[in-house]
Amino acid sequence: MDPEGPILAAVPPYPPPRRGLFAALRDNTFRSLKSPDYRLYFFGQIVSFTGSWMQSAALMWLVFDRTHDAFWPPLMLVAQVGPTLLFGALGGALADRWPKRSIIFFTQSLFLANALTLTVLVASDRADPWLLFAVQLCNGVVQSLDLPARLAFVPVLVPREHLINAVSLNSLLFNCARALGPAVAGGLFFLADELIEAGWLPGSRPVTVGAIWCFTLNSLSYAAVLLALRRIRVTGARSDREQGSMLDGIRYVLANPALGWLLVLTGFVSIAAWPALSLFPAYTKFALGHAEKEYSVLVSSLGGGALVAALVNATFGTIARRGPFLSAGAGLAALGLLGLSLAESLLAAGASAACLGFGLILYLSTGQSSLQLSVPDHTRGRVMALWAMTLSASAPVGHLAAGAAATEWPVRDVLTVLASATGLLALAVVGLLIARRNR
Repeated sequence: MDPEGPILAAVPPYPPPRRGLFAALRDNTFRSLKSPDYRLYFFGQIVSFTGSWMQSAALMWLVFDRTHDAFWPPLMLVAQVGPTLLFGALGGALADRWPKRSIIFFTQSLFLANALTLTVLVASDRADPWLLFAVQLCNGVVQSLDLPARLAFVPVLVPREHLINAVSLNSLLFNCARALGPAVAGGLFFLADELIEAGWLPGSRPVTVGAIWCFTLNSLSYAAVLLALRRIRVTGARSDREQGSMLDGIRYVLANPALGWLLVLTGFVSIAAWPALSLFPAYTKFALGHAEKEYSVLVSSLGGGALVAALVNATFGTIARRGPFLSAGAGLAALGLLGLSLAESLLAAGASAACLGFGLILYLSTGQSSLQLSVPDHTRGRVMALWAMTLSASAPVGHLAAGAAATEWPVRDVLTVLASATGLLALAVVGLLIARRNR
């Protein structure tokens, strides 16, 4: 079955938008929030994701500060996303068989416990890098069950004609948090530095104090999403408790080659472009000559660009625009990486990081919504688990390879190689779209 045929053809077209940018923002961008359950989910996730990105930024700088090794931040990211590669299929099968809301409530509770554990370890001065890695690995195992359920939960919260918008708004909230979380972390690092210099916290280190505050606030942030989940009426349960195999998602993708190519290209784009994030600590210190506050500026800039991309996709994303958005996303990601490799100032580096974030999220949010719309309800959890596994598989390859390369060669040279690879992939996306259109 052609994924662009019967399934997508069943999606009603958007109503003709009113003319003007303001009217488009008013009528199109936030239309999914008219659904009460999705509105609760949306605002709860904003708070939770902000705390998660605040914790992630603080954890990467903390482990880099303690090891002075560019390999450790990529290793922590691998611990976070790697388990999804191993257990994502199980998470997808559970999402298709059990109430998604219950699964998410359970996993979010475990995330809360994980954040509390990090707080206690750092506050008690027991935060050995390998122990932090182990805690992060546990967090990754929980994520392998949480992510497929969350991806499959969104379509049951909104009408089908609002699905592209809902997926884009999900990217919007995720990347709003990606911009805000590291910015809050940077502010807390700055505040800790000022208090220590003023003699209020004698004998303390700014990175340690800032990390403790970040982990504590992240623990508190999970209360918002747990409260929202309790108030959502839709459970996301299947009345017939689908009993298909975990391999059904693979069979569906193999029967629809366009989806297979989308997953393959997404994996390679992620391998080539995402490692820049884990190189930011070393890039900030060795290429730009700055410290943790400036590092948070780069991460926030990347998140800001991603936020704008999600807003653009939520407002203007349609089925007809998927191809141009995928191509433009990969191309802009390549330009952002090239800019980072050449930047000599924090301003230029921040602008390049924003371009990278915009391109990546334009590509990924478009790809995710395309996949969501192309999959029937009874197998959506298992197919979206493949999406999560594809992104997770890119982490061990991309982040570890980039981290290892940065220990041997200048980080600017590593970014140049990543930019070249992403540029070639952008050309591959364009070529495949042209070939598909000419068939």
